Parts: sequence; C-alpha cells; structure tokens
Amino acid sequence: MVKEVAPVLFNVMKKISPVVIVGLLLTALCVVMFISGAKFIQAVSSYAYDAFVRQMSVKKSPGNSLVIVDLDDESLSKYGQWPWPRYLVANMTENLFEAGASVVAFDIVFSEEDRTSPSVIKKDIKRFLDIDMDITGIPDDIANFDNIFAKSLKRRNAILGCVMHSSDKVIDSSEVVSIGRFKSRVLAKASGTTNAVTKYILASESIVMPIALLGNAAQVAFFNSVPDDDGIVRKTPLVWGYGPDRVYPSLALEAVRLHTKAQKIIVEYDTEGIMNVKLRDLEIPVDNIGRITINFRKLRDENRDLISSSFKTVSACDILEGKAKPEDFKDKIVFVGTSAAGLRDLRATPLTQYFPGVEVHATIVDNILSGDMLSEPYVMILIQCLTIIIMGVFLSLFIDRGKAWLSFLLSVAMILFMVKASQIMMSKFNIVFVPVWTVLSILVIYPVLTMMKYWQEEIQKKRVRSMFGTMVSDQVLRYLEDNPDSFSLSGQKAEATIMFSDVAGFTAISENMEPERLSNLLNEYFSPMTKIIMDRGGYVDKYEGDLIMAEWGVPYPMQDHAVQACLAAIEQQEALKELREVLYKKYGCKIHARMGVNSGVVTAGNMGSDKKFQYTVMGDAV
Repeated sequence: MVKEVAPVLFNVMKKISPVVIVGLLLTALCVVMFISGAKFIQAVSSYAYDAFVRQMSVKKSPGNSLVIVDLDDESLSKYGQWPWPRYLVANMTENLFEAGASVVAFDIVFSEEDRTSPSVIKKDIKRFLDIDMDITGIPDDIANFDNIFAKSLKRRNAILGCVMHSSDKVIDSSEVVSIGRFKSRVLAKASGTTNAVTKYILASESIVMPIALLGNAAQVAFFNSVPDDDGIVRKTPLVWGYGPDRVYPSLALEAVRLHTKAQKIIVEYDTEGIMNVKLRDLEIPVDNIGRITINFRKLRDENRDLISSSFKTVSACDILEGKAKPEDFKDKIVFVGTSAAGLRDLRATPLTQYFPGVEVHATIVDNILSGDMLSEPYVMILIQCLTIIIMGVFLSLFIDRGKAWLSFLLSVAMILFMVKASQIMMSKFNIVFVPVWTVLSILVIYPVLTMMKYWQEEIQKKRVRSMFGTMVSDQVLRYLEDNPDSFSLSGQKAEATIMFSDVAGFTAISENMEPERLSNLLNEYFSPMTKIIMDRGGYVDKYEGDLIMAEWGVPYPMQDHAVQACLAAIEQQEALKELREVLYKKYGCKIHARMGVNSGVVTAGNMGSDKKFQYTVMGDAV
C-alpha cells in the first residue's frame, strides 16, 4: 500500500509550487506553536489583550448596585493610622446598615485582636511588665472592642476577608484546621464520571483567618487575587479549594450570594475542569480552574497618583461623621477597602499599575449582576487553529499566484479584519478572542514567502534572459520575464510561423574570401536582418552559416504571428536593397537572400541533451 501511494504523493508534491509547500509548513509550525503555548508569544498576546480591554473599558460605565467605602488618605489623616480601633469600624458598619446596605463586605482580614482594647492593654501590661492594672469605669461588654465590632457584624449580612495560601496539592482532611463560620457553601456538580472538583480548582494549604470572635459573627470569604506571570490581574478565582471536596467562594461571589439571597453556589465541572459557576439564575462563565475574566469598567482620574474606576466611592470619614447620604447605600452591596498608597492594597491591571484591590472585587460583582462577564470558551482554541490554517493556506496560494502588491494588501486586510473581529467579539458578545497567533502567522508567512517568491522570480528571470536575451527584442524579453508561466521550457504544442532565410550563392562567396572578411560580411548582414525580426516580435532561433531561422508565436503567444513574419520578410528584402550596394563596395560581392515562411502546429521547448539544450521548434510545419 505504501509503495503504491508514495509515488503518487511524490508526483503531487512535484506539481505543487515550493512557495506553497513552504507556506503550508510554516502554517503547520504556527499551529503547533499555538497549541504548545510558547511563552514569548503569550506575553505578546497578553499585551494585545490589555490594549483591547483599555479600549473597551472607555465605553463601559459601572452599574448602580454597589458602593465603595474608601479608607483613603483623608480618613487616615482624621482618625489615625490603620488599623483603627474596632469600635470605629463597628460605628462605620452600624451606620452603613442603618443606611440600608444589603451587604457590607470588608476587603480586610482582621487576623489579630484589637490591641487598643482595654482588656488587651491590661493583658499585655501584665504579660510584658508583670503589672496588675485595673481599668475602671468601662463596662465589661465594651472592654474588648472586638466585641463591639462582632455585635455590629451580626446585625445583617456582613463578610470578612481571609487569605488563601496556594498549594500544589489538596491537603488531607486530617490537616484541615477548624475555621469557625467559614462555610463551604459551594455545591459541586459533575458531568460524567470524574474525580472531586478540588482536583481542578486552585488549592490552599493554609488560610489567614479573622480572629474567632469576628469569624463567628460574619461570613468569611477569600479576597486575594492570582495575577498572571507578568504580575497583572486579568482573571481572579471565584472558588478555591481547602481540603478534599471543600470549596469556598471569593469575597465578590459571596457578596452576590448574600445580595441575591441564594443559599448555595453550584460549580459544574467535567473531566476537562470547571465549566461554569451558577448562582440562582446567574450563570457565570469561568475558565477550567474556576477563574473569572474581569470585564473592567472605565477609569476616572481624580488628579492623584492613583487611578480608579468610576464606581460610587465614599470616604470612610464621611460615614463616621454622618455626612454620607443614606440613599447612596440603600439595598446596595458595600465594599470597605482602601486606596491609600501607604496600605499597599494596589493591584496591577490592564488599565493601570495602581488599581485598588477593593475595586477588583467591585468590578467582578458588577460584571455578575450586569451579566456582561467575559468568557473564553474552549471552542475558541479550535477556532484559533482553524483561523491560522485558513489564513495560512489562502495567503500561501495567493502569494504564489498573485502580484506582490496585492499580496501585501491582502495581508494587511487580513490583519485588520482579525483585529476588528476581535474587538467586535469582545465588545458585542463578551467573548475573549485575541488574534495574536493569527496575526503573527501572517507576519511570518507573508515576508518569508514573498522573499522566496522574489528569489525564485530572480532565478527565473536570469534563466529567461540567459536563454532569450540575444534572441528576442527587449520588449518581448520583459514580457517573458514578467510572465514566465506563459510558455513552457519542457515542451508544448503551439500554432506558430517559421521563417528560414539564407544567402544565394554563399558557397562560392565563402570559397573566394578570407575567413576574417567573411565573418565581418556575415555580421554586417545578420545585424540589420536580426533587428527587423526582433522588432516584428520574432524569436531568432539560430544561425547556421549563412542561414537564419526565426519563429513567431513562440515562445510567447502572438495572434498575428503569420502577418508579422511576412512583414519581417518584406522589410528584410527592402533593407537588403540598400545594404547590398554598401556590402558590394566593401567586400566586392552582391548579397541576395532567399526566404521561406510557413505556419502550422509545432512542438516548442528545450531540445537537446541533459548537458546542452536550446529552445527551438520541431514538427511537420518546420
């Protein structure tokens, strides 16, 4: 079977242009590199994605479902450095709930006791100074400021932050530490036979939790993001695993759950990983490890070093001083976080290097509630591969057969089309499609094939010029160089006109003349005769002694080849009338030429041996 197929494939390959073969190989290489995910290309792809996001975000204002309470520089200036006494935080929380906030979520981890509490001060003095100190006049229930904060948290829906520490493996159940009220409210649903969902999502080996007193008074959810390799946050996990089959929600996802009064979060997965996250009627697209692609909103510049998004933001000091409007918080999710540079809760995002971490959570919540989350379906990988293949094959064929300037315009048009298609898919359909691989494939294939074709054409032109440079006119030669496919060197049938001419009585002339004078005589005779043949579009096949053989209609097609041959013969006879007297005075002999012209079907091509050959014609007409 192989022996039968191999010759067929070999013959097919011989007929395919080397330009097309190289183009197909380059296309295959680009597909392989895309699937393998070369890192240096991924960096370019990330940069292009960031550019698309910046362009999209200009047109996208945030919704009105949430508010950010900012522990900004003004608040720290008025109430002292962070962390504040917990009674201040409790006061702020009470005011937010009084204003009608649906959920209050802290982008903060309260992992230590409030050291300003009288009870903690008393304990520390005893511990470090060995002094028993009494603090009188303070009721026992407020001697610990954490108690005050815990009471305010219990009033309504409050969420405290925690930090997950990543791990490469799922820890054993015996290693899981009790984490108070931190509940796994995620219900995993498998599609088909598969392992536990924690096999696919990010895993944690330990958690930085709020102190037990506060952790038992509110919901707890993780708030840390996972940046890409270049340190930029483009995606962030909605769920995280801690221990076998224990999955926990992010701060943003838990805020949406409480706001929508949903009891459970459902994570659907199969053998390829996570498919989506569901919350009541909301279906949230995520990647196969449970990360949401953030659809960033437009920025506002407040004439400060920090650039933030356009979410409604209220200073924490305004909440404490009662200056905030209650209607700004009615039935809304409130995130408490900081934009103060000194607290270093800043993230690098596609929009800016200085993006408050709390606004990342706010953006995710706004994405979910607005239903405009970005998605990266698995099918996009297949579409990318098909796009690279289609573009590569089409471009290879076009470069091989088309004009260079048309190939350039086609390449530019392809690139612009892919960029525009990507913009439309992201802005209209919220589908992430970054065509960097396709564009790079075009940028690789076009110059390589263009240089290769140019090199081939130069070789072909040199070959044509070496064969026909002295046999045809410059005009015809340019035609042959520009249209190498218009004739075949390997032999073809063609309708042509052949002309033979020789000098009458040449044998007697040659016997009575010295070789050098005879050579000069023939050169002076051949020169004007040859010029007339070329001017009439003929091909001078050969000189044999005093004979000239010429053809019209080959090696390039000519509709009126017979007419041109006849006119050339007549013009040669007329030119010879004047030339005859000149040659007689110079060489002492009168030249008379005999000419024969015939039209018919001939076989034209390179004739001869494998060492030496010449383009000529043969057949009955000759």
